[in-house]
Amino acid sequence: MADQVMTALSDIDPMLDDAKILVRVADMNKFQAILDEGSCYKVGSFGVGENGGKFPLLSHRYKIGFYKNTSVTRDAPFDQNTRGFRFEPFQNFKRRRFSETDVVGVIGTIISISEPIPYEGYQTQKFKRPVTLEDVDGNTLDCCFFDGWVDRFNSLAQQLDKMRNVVMILQIAKVKYFNDKPSISNGAFASKLYLNDNIREINTFRKMYQEMDGYVEKNIILNVFSPSKKEITPDEFFENAVRKMVGSICEFEYQAECIVYAKIHKVHREHGWWYLACKKCGSIAKELEDNGESSSSKKKGKNKVWWCKKDREITHVGPRYKVIVRYIDDTGSASLLLYEDIILKLIDIPCSKLKAKYGDQADDIFPEELAPIVGKKLLFRFLYSSYNINFNNHVYQVKMISQDEDMIKTFKHGFINEENDGETKTPTTPTVTTTKFNAIDNIPFNIEQTPEVVKQMEKDDDGSSSSGKGKCDVINLDEPVEEDVAAKKMKNAATVEKANGKE
Repeated sequence: MADQVMTALSDIDPMLDDAKILVRVADMNKFQAILDEGSCYKVGSFGVGENGGKFPLLSHRYKIGFYKNTSVTRDAPFDQNTRGFRFEPFQNFKRRRFSETDVVGVIGTIISISEPIPYEGYQTQKFKRPVTLEDVDGNTLDCCFFDGWVDRFNSLAQQLDKMRNVVMILQIAKVKYFNDKPSISNGAFASKLYLNDNIREINTFRKMYQEMDGYVEKNIILNVFSPSKKEITPDEFFENAVRKMVGSICEFEYQAECIVYAKIHKVHREHGWWYLACKKCGSIAKELEDNGESSSSKKKGKNKVWWCKKDREITHVGPRYKVIVRYIDDTGSASLLLYEDIILKLIDIPCSKLKAKYGDQADDIFPEELAPIVGKKLLFRFLYSSYNINFNNHVYQVKMISQDEDMIKTFKHGFINEENDGETKTPTTPTVTTTKFNAIDNIPFNIEQTPEVVKQMEKDDDGSSSSGKGKCDVINLDEPVEEDVAAKKMKNAATVEKANGKE
């Protein structure tokens, strides 16, 4: 009998060296015992179709479908690249040659590895571990591994002195871009990780890496680091911002970035301290009613579904800080809105930890761990927006804070009289409901009353406010000055007379 004619995958598509195989669940056991990674096979009676889906395992155009009558026979190896490696240059990631639905393969030397970092998953705490790779051209690429993949690097972290030039291959990895910075991570259940395996590709890369200019083996040490918090430079903090006293903020007639130096006097506990947020964008997540019409519920089965105005139907949510505080200086007071990133800089306790500690009582209490923020005096940077101007709204969302002495001196230089600085005193007990100042303290404004505009912001889901339009031109930001009744009548009468005169 004549030999069966075989067609190479490259004859189907010149760019095709490997392909995804689609096997029905009912036929999986039949082929699973035969197929082995790295081996070669003759395959007959199969189908070829378009390789679609949101996250295809391979970026090729076609996929192979196995049927009940498909024949699979092991054959002698005919290619050295039996694992189907296809490594992408690191520069292609920086040039955004890939989308977030692509899967890729990379090879590089590990130059740093992070300790496991906890993050809040759905109803449980999970971990991630960042790893940095370097190629033979000196380019670096960030990788991030999640869940069970974190433990696969424990042996590397425990043997720092013995580890030199650790080469890693990650195959079928997902691409992500965060703030335009590329990274890759393990994806689904198909990703494959090779760490210093004795295979041709790793040995060849290690040899090429050792031939780099300036390579010294003793200097190639695997570093384990704890991710440091980003430090804001003075140039970044003061760039395009205006220095203001609290009482003069509302003198602006246009939108501007403002910086004030003030003290946190109290926390508006009546507005709570946390909210349920979307993991992707941080927006408020609302629970969907179980009406059986959610598309995500059908796709994801029993997974609970929430609604986010940006990402729509979501399944990953977590608690985030949202705290409104009262801040004061010698000229006035107003309210600030502090979110997760700002609160963490003040107390360094994740919201998820406090939420887990207080459980169902979280909505009824105010954590004592947040009390230390009262009395802190620091620089606040926020946007005095057109919304604040048009709606006479004086609750500002803080973008940056700083307690750096040099930054504070820069702010004060030529702006604040050092002799008068620090006259206002904040009570040491954060739970007081009345102000207790010494007779020598001159506080020409009410710092205890919660502005009505704050309450309105909490009521309106779409972020709009029903507070009247108009520009505030007084120091007291809590109590807008109302016109005298007689003055209003005279003003209205004058308006009517003027209108009649025109007619």
